[in-house]
Amino acid sequence: MARIHQLFKNSMDKYGVQGKELAAITGVSTTHLSEFRNGKKSVSLEVFEELLEGMDHLSPGAKKHFCQLLAGEKLRENTDLIQLIDDADDETIDQIMLAIGRKMKRSREVQHNLVNFSEAIAV
Repeated sequence: MARIHQLFKNSMDKYGVQGKELAAITGVSTTHLSEFRNGKKSVSLEVFEELLEGMDHLSPGAKKHFCQLLAGEKLRENTDLIQLIDDADDETIDQIMLAIGRKMKRSREVQHNLVNFSEAIAV
């Protein structure tokens, strides 16, 4: 099982987060950050939270990636959506279709409200 520092390093590498930049925005020394990434030192929970937030600030999505790795979830690319649908059973497809219908209805309602709002402003 991977350790926290390995997952953190994986996320930084995958999202192209540079240690110097992360250290600069979090106030953690580059040496301490490097030692943490290499499993030689630990960090407090507060510092770790700052590192995660800083990493996500520099490269949005990096924190989510780390959390998914930590949770042991298989990371999926958006292109896997078609495969997920292809593999789904009939009941799941029904649920997906209902969710899509609700989403489309909400989108139309928002668009309708925006048109009404725009018309009211124009008057």
